[in-house]
Amino acid sequence: MGVDQKKLSLIIFFALIVRLVLAFSPSFTVDMNNWIAWSGMLAEAGPRGFYLLPGWTDYTPGFLYYLWILGVINKSLYFNAWLYPFLIKLPVVLADIGIGILLYKVLLKRRPKLATFAFFAYILNPVVVFANSIWGQTDGLIALFLLLAAYFLAEKKNVLFSALFWVLALLVKPQALFSLPVLLTYLWLKFKPKQAALFVVTAAFSVFILGLPFFIDKNPILGLPALILKMSNESPFTSVMAFNFWALVKGMWIPDSGTFLGISYLSWGAVLFVSAICLVINKLVKSERKPQHLYFSLGLTYLAFSLFSTRVHERYILVSLPFFLLSAGLIYSKFELALYFVVSALALINIYHPYAYYTPESFLSNPGLLEATTSSYKFFSLLFVLIFFAYFFKERISKQFNFDFKFAAILKRKPKLNFSFPKHHLSEKKVKYLLIAILAFTLITRVGWLQNPKNEYFDEVYHAFTARQILNGNPKAWEWWNTPPEGFAYEWTHPPLAKLGMVLGMKIFGENSFGWRIPGAMMGVGSVFLVYLIAKKIFKDELLGILSAGAFSLDGLPLVMSRIGMNDSYLLFFVLLCLYLFLTDKLFLSAIAFGLAISSKWSGVWVLPILFVSHFVFKKKIKINYLWFLILPVVVYLATYAPMFLTGHGIDIFWGMQKQMWWYHTQLKATHPYTSSWWSWPFLARPIYLYTSNEVGGAVSRIYAMGNPIVFWGGLASIIVSFVYTLKFRIKKLALIIFSYLVFFVPWAASPRIMFLYHYLPSIPFLAMALGYILRRNLKLIVPAVTIALLLFLYFYPHWAGLNIPLVLDTSYYWFSSWR
Repeated sequence: MGVDQKKLSLIIFFALIVRLVLAFSPSFTVDMNNWIAWSGMLAEAGPRGFYLLPGWTDYTPGFLYYLWILGVINKSLYFNAWLYPFLIKLPVVLADIGIGILLYKVLLKRRPKLATFAFFAYILNPVVVFANSIWGQTDGLIALFLLLAAYFLAEKKNVLFSALFWVLALLVKPQALFSLPVLLTYLWLKFKPKQAALFVVTAAFSVFILGLPFFIDKNPILGLPALILKMSNESPFTSVMAFNFWALVKGMWIPDSGTFLGISYLSWGAVLFVSAICLVINKLVKSERKPQHLYFSLGLTYLAFSLFSTRVHERYILVSLPFFLLSAGLIYSKFELALYFVVSALALINIYHPYAYYTPESFLSNPGLLEATTSSYKFFSLLFVLIFFAYFFKERISKQFNFDFKFAAILKRKPKLNFSFPKHHLSEKKVKYLLIAILAFTLITRVGWLQNPKNEYFDEVYHAFTARQILNGNPKAWEWWNTPPEGFAYEWTHPPLAKLGMVLGMKIFGENSFGWRIPGAMMGVGSVFLVYLIAKKIFKDELLGILSAGAFSLDGLPLVMSRIGMNDSYLLFFVLLCLYLFLTDKLFLSAIAFGLAISSKWSGVWVLPILFVSHFVFKKKIKINYLWFLILPVVVYLATYAPMFLTGHGIDIFWGMQKQMWWYHTQLKATHPYTSSWWSWPFLARPIYLYTSNEVGGAVSRIYAMGNPIVFWGGLASIIVSFVYTLKFRIKKLALIIFSYLVFFVPWAASPRIMFLYHYLPSIPFLAMALGYILRRNLKLIVPAVTIALLLFLYFYPHWAGLNIPLVLDTSYYWFSSWR
């Protein structure tokens, strides 16, 4: 039941007081100065002369009427500096209260328990408060008028009032035009032609009459259309601070005159938005055409406009919020309610970004938060795009995963589906042949052309160079204070196992590039085999192991990192070996493998939480052999420094090197053009060049550390689906895979040093296992997924292996600006 009138009045009063107090907060300086200046100009010249004044006056007349009244009053009363911004914000704050009341009124009839909740969920929504009470923009007005237009159309069947409120929205901001296709479709579906014609005629006449005072001396008929067209051309950029599709693929403030396939970004944006509108209208036509379908369609329209059009400001998404909230409330969709709060949180982050950037003097502007939003905007842009598809496919998602957000119930629910794997027609012999083929393919692709380039590249100037010094008995290889030859450096920032592996390779194959790279390449082959063994062991299914190993072998990042003289391939191999031996109860050997992992890179320590979790997943008993993990890793770690001790260095040098390593990784302050944040790695947002040659005869060779898009993105989708399966059906073994995936890259969030995509490498095997799991459950997906992944592998292989290729082929690899 709803609250009584007295309590409702108190609620509204309380909300209004809160919003009015917040309206005294520092405004967005640029916009507020415009409002105040225009108010004064209108007081002097009136509406008739406003657009004839010199300077920038490009704004539709709706809000200008109010500024005119304020300006006239100010000529007599002279508002204080703190009062003028408050009065400018006042109608927008009242509009937000009006939206809350309207939400309450609509829901009170059908969802009374949600009515009061919806009121507060909107008017105290942090992003609504920030945009309208603090920033001082007019989005609350257009949202109110559009909501009233939809309300009178859907609830009251009053076409006349609907048209009038739509006109008010249009006069406040031209974005109201984008609601017209949806409103006219609803009119066509639910009303007679005469009523639809009445809407159009009323709207046209009202636009003319209400705009006439401003355009009587300029162009009474075409003045407003010309103004709107002029406004649309004022920010010709992909994104004007909006975290959207264009910010994701091209970046913000990029001229939208740029082209893709010979077509401008502006045109592509129009095509994407029009396509989205067509999908929205098609969805509306196929719906039951109830009021909630109109509200939802309008919300989706403004979300699509914010995401796919160019020249979009960060605030434009706010118009969608009341429509989404009302739609969710009417059908009582907890999934949509959750999406509403997610969109609100993302919008708040987006709107805070330009506020902090342009209003640094405000006490609300924090340099740390600004830096965080600046470095992370592509991540938030991607989330916004995903939200659109979550909304568009909401019925399928809700039906598939039964989102009720009662996590206690989820944990208690017994599985309703049969989670045994579907049968396949491959014999045991054929499966073995597949494994042999995968390993042979892995060996060829890791070892082929391994000697090129013949000199050290990227961090080989540290790792391989130092390995060569160790090979030749140079004691400086163990001393961090020495000055190396120009272009090289002694590598003491990591334990020495990988360098010792390179020494062994050079002893066998000679002191050359093939010699220092071949051990890492063989570790890469071994890692593929270990992925097969681990997946097979965990899920007791050989085909799943094959699919996981196949996915891992087709990814570019493990390939590239196994072909370079660095320590990452060693780390990965010994981490996987440690886990496999632990799962098979070979604890003595597992402890040795753990020691070898941390002797390659300290980050090998993150395998310990995986071992801990797997102990409980497989219900192992605590054994005395677990004590090996306290002894053997230390012994192995010290043993890897034996060559250092043999060159006359003592324990003091050993301890000094450990301190230097710790200082380096916790205090390093450096920059690099290809650094990337940890959260961006799963999206393959910023790969990194390891090697590039000069162009010769129209050909070039490059080595680019990046993943196979189908493995990266398909694997990420598999992780998400696996997470849902785990929550819903309590699949502990799948939870182990997800945990293992996360534990190797999420801790990088706390790292103070610069990071690169290749730090994501230890998570890739578990990403591949999740992908293998989903493919094993959906056999029809195997052939298309593997075919696409293989084709992309062959396409990108020259880019990963440093083969000499025509420049035109190289140019085709940079699908996004962040890939270049």
